[in-house]
Amino acid sequence: MMLQTRAALGMMGARWHYRKSQNALVTFTDVLSSARSILIVMPLDGSPLYPVAPVIMMLRKRFTEEQISVVVAQHSTEALEALRHSPVIRILPSEINLWLLPRRGVITRATTRHHDVAIDLNLDFLLPSGYICRETLAPVRIGFARKGADLFYNMQVQTGPTESRTQRYERMANCLLMF
Repeated sequence: MMLQTRAALGMMGARWHYRKSQNALVTFTDVLSSARSILIVMPLDGSPLYPVAPVIMMLRKRFTEEQISVVVAQHSTEALEALRHSPVIRILPSEINLWLLPRRGVITRATTRHHDVAIDLNLDFLLPSGYICRETLAPVRIGFARKGADLFYNMQVQTGPTESRTQRYERMANCLLMF
């Protein structure tokens, strides 16, 4: 119960923070093929990362590892093995505030580099990952469709409730291949 209240207050704070900002009109036609730098927010909930492999493999075919920045939770080491030469931004539990928003230090590390595309690979809505994607000011922010996602992503991948984790990531990879 307390976590839901904190998340609701965090969402209200995010809405207040973004109340005057508007998304620019974006043409998705060649957004990925023309991108020079990408930010990927790996699942922050501690779930295994092997299901995200289709998305990572697709991006590695199109970009060098130096062009892909990775946001990971403190405990995650699998992402470091998959993208050894990528800049890594680790989020410690102490870097998430009471309202489940990332602290300024995390945002500063994520925004030191310009990103053309930000991709959130969290299947469930997590306020820190959505907030980080939005704060990067990337023209294209991609995540899975879910309640509250409209505030943070301008492109959302629809998945079915009966699909497995791997199938959801395969759907995202196939969707990204179109661009």
